Amino acid sequence: MQILNYEELDSWWYTVPGARRFSGEIMDAVNKNCAVAAHLPQEDESGFIQILTENIQRKFISLTVERFDFDGAGDSEDFVDILTRQFAPNFRRDFTKDSPFEDLAQQNSLAGYAIIIRLEKKVSWLAAAVTDFNRNVNSEGGVLIFVTTEENPPPNITRLSDFLTPYDIQFFAFNLLENARLTSQQKLYTATLAAKLAKKSALMAKNLAKAELYTLGFDFVKSVLPQFDEKIFNRAVWECQMQFLLPILENLRSRIIEKNFLQLERILPVTDEFGRILEEPYDMELRHLHYYGGSRQLFQYSDWENLELAYNARNDLSHLRILELSSLEKIFNLEDS
Repeated sequence: MQILNYEELDSWWYTVPGARRFSGEIMDAVNKNCAVAAHLPQEDESGFIQILTENIQRKFISLTVERFDFDGAGDSEDFVDILTRQFAPNFRRDFTKDSPFEDLAQQNSLAGYAIIIRLEKKVSWLAAAVTDFNRNVNSEGGVLIFVTTEENPPPNITRLSDFLTPYDIQFFAFNLLENARLTSQQKLYTATLAAKLAKKSALMAKNLAKAELYTLGFDFVKSVLPQFDEKIFNRAVWECQMQFLLPILENLRSRIIEKNFLQLERILPVTDEFGRILEEPYDMELRHLHYYGGSRQLFQYSDWENLELAYNARNDLSHLRILELSSLEKIFNLEDS
C-alpha cells in the first residue's frame, strides 16, 4: 500500500532540466507535424498532459488541441476508425494502403489538429503507427501525440526516464526544501537522500523531500510509504553519510594536524599496527591521531573531543553502520566551527 500525495507536479515540468528536455522533445515533434509516443510513469501522466496542452496552445495558435482517451480495444484499423469518426468524418479508408496511419497521413485528414491520445492499455501497434504516420505526413498533416504508461514500452518510444539523471531528482528535491527549517547543508543532504530513495519518480521525491526526512528518518518514510524496505533506506542513508561526512572528517583531520604540527613531529617517526612508517604529521590518519595523540595527551580538550567524534564516526561508516541524528548534527557543525 502507498499513501503518496498525488498533488499537481507543475514545478517538476518547468524547473527540472531532464523533464523540460523530455517536454521539448515532444514539442519538437509538434513543430514538425509528426506523430510521437511519450512514455512516463502513471503518476506523471495527468500533469504532463495538462502542461503539454498549455504549451501547444501558447506556441501553436493555429492548432486545435484535443484529448482522446483510447481503451486499447481492437487493432490499429479500429483505432483509426474511431479517431476519424470524431475528428475527420470525411476520411475514407483507402485499403490499397497497407497501414491506416499511412492513409491517414497522406490524406491530411487531421490538418489543424494536435490530438493527445491517452492510451489506457498497452497496444501492440503503437511503434508501427508512429513510424507509418511520420513516413507519410507533410507539413499540414496534423499531429498525433500518444501518451502511454505501459510497462516495458517498445524501444523507439520517447521515455521520460531516458531524460532523467539522479541530479534532476536531487535538484527537484532541493527546490522543494527551499522553505524547510534546515541549514543549506542539511537541505542538500536531505535532497540527496530523497533522490536516492525516489530514484526517477517525481512523485516520490515530492513526498519525501521534507524536513521530516532529515529529522525523523525511516519513521517518516514509513508514514509515506508503509511498505518501503528499511534495508534499502539504511543503505541510502549510509551512502549519503559517506558522501557528505567524509570530506568534513578529512578537513577536521587536516585542521588538527596543522594546529598541532610541532607536537606531532616530536613523536614521529612511528610504525603503525600494519607496519606502515609514519614519517611526518600529514601521514597520520584519524586512527593514528586518536591512538598516538590520545595516549600522549597531545591535544587540547576541544580538539580531542572533535577527534573522538570524527574517529568514531569514521569507524562506524567503515563498518557500514549509519550515524544517529545527534552525531550527524555534530559533524555538520564541525564544518562551521
